[in-house]
Amino acid sequence: MNDHANAVDNVLYLHGFNSHPGSAKAELTRRACEQARPRPRFIAPALSHHPGPAWETAQEVMSTLKGRTMVIGSSMGGFLAMGLARTHDVASVVLINPAVDPLRIALERMGSEIEHVETGEMFVIDESYADALREQQAEVVNAERFLVLLGSEDEILDYRQALEMLEGSRFVINEGDDHGLSRYPELLSTVLAHGGLTLPEDFNPVP
Repeated sequence: MNDHANAVDNVLYLHGFNSHPGSAKAELTRRACEQARPRPRFIAPALSHHPGPAWETAQEVMSTLKGRTMVIGSSMGGFLAMGLARTHDVASVVLINPAVDPLRIALERMGSEIEHVETGEMFVIDESYADALREQQAEVVNAERFLVLLGSEDEILDYRQALEMLEGSRFVINEGDDHGLSRYPELLSTVLAHGGLTLPEDFNPVP
């Protein structure tokens, strides 16, 4: 899928729960987009830790983008990316260890107090998280547009659940890798090719 006639114009990166736009995978993707041909516009919005405002932000940003867009979502960002594939004209989607059932996790962690990794803000997972996730849950559509990167030793999410729920997607299973997906730098060429983009042979993800 590297025909430049079908290349995306935008790459929208959605970070995970309790993460931020300057996370390691977001920055790796940004650097890759800067060297890709043709060069896409890269967007990585700051998303709330609360799924309600996070979903609103993802939709607002997506609605402003002109041309063809590839959405890359990591963990909870993957859940949001799946939602955008239902509600918007998304050219292609890449999911990185996606949270396919975040409601279950929210219910299990109900009442937990968490410190935001970037801001230091303390927040509590309450019933409003579950309510927002119930509203967002829906049948997966356009799975044939999905490239799903999974770590078989994901310590947070069971990768087999994604295999089941995202049937029809293209999967890359990284044996022994974890939720952070340490192999992600090696997969950037595959990720961008999913949007019709090409990286130079001498691309180095580390500046």
